Amino acid sequence: NIKNGILTINPCISKEWKEYSIRYKFGSSIYNIKVKNPDGRNTGVREMLLNGNKQEDLQIKLADNGNVNEVEVIM
Repeated sequence: NIKNGILTINPCISKEWKEYSIRYKFGSSIYNIKVKNPDGRNTGVREMLLNGNKQEDLQIKLADNGNVNEVEVIM
């Protein structure tokens, strides 16, 4: 979900899925998003990282700056 330049992710997947990836383009920037499901959950986000930095509020402020960003979401 994107609102006012803020990306939130709330996966709802089969518990058998261990991970999946999304490539999202925001202006000139790329966000490579990997959702990991190590505990076999259907919903919920336990942790979110942007370029290795933990995001305490579980959201990403998107920037149109030409960078390639790595987002990791752990369910």
